[in-house]
Amino acid sequence: MKELLSRNVRRIGEAFDAFAWEDIECYAEFLAQTYYQVRHSTRLLACAAARFPQDAAGNAMHLRFAAHMAEEKSHEKLALHDLKQLGRDIAFYPELPSTRQFYEPQYYKIEHVTPLALFGYILPLESIGPEFGGRIAERIAIAHGSAALSFLKVHSSEDAGHLDKAFAMLESACAGDRLAIAENIEQTTYAYLGMIEGIQRASSRSWTSMPPSSARVRPA
Repeated sequence: MKELLSRNVRRIGEAFDAFAWEDIECYAEFLAQTYYQVRHSTRLLACAAARFPQDAAGNAMHLRFAAHMAEEKSHEKLALHDLKQLGRDIAFYPELPSTRQFYEPQYYKIEHVTPLALFGYILPLESIGPEFGGRIAERIAIAHGSAALSFLKVHSSEDAGHLDKAFAMLESACAGDRLAIAENIEQTTYAYLGMIEGIQRASSRSWTSMPPSSARVRPA
């Protein structure tokens, strides 16, 4: 499982290295789509937590997911904060289809496969910050200043501990659940790379000039 995760996270790292963090529109679009995705984190955790059986193992998972909900509470607001620091407004950055395509399948997996499948979504996302957050933050700070880095800073420092907790919880998972998690790691990586591509396409479109009020208007 760890080798599979590492292999897929490296693919995300390659995409991040090639991403135009120095382009303000690329970074702004990334923050906006991150906001749309991350606001589902606690809801996905709640959805999964409610579906664990009421035995010792199920109760342990239920309580762990409940604790994780508290850890992720309002993290989407960090992305909004950083977007505002760039002088941008979320109202002018609609949610992209590639972003919905990224997180929406997780609700199905929780309800119709196994709630443990969500670990296949959690593990890659929790790996990104500790693995790449530092070097990405350096590029962003140079290009845009350090005030727009709150989301990356929090997830670079906190998520390493989350990974250890997640792997500890998976030691007793059955073969079927481990297969569902492994499949979801690969699917999540594929979809996340699609979201990154969608962000880059959206940010490369032409925009009207940005007035001093920072209002952003999409061309007709």
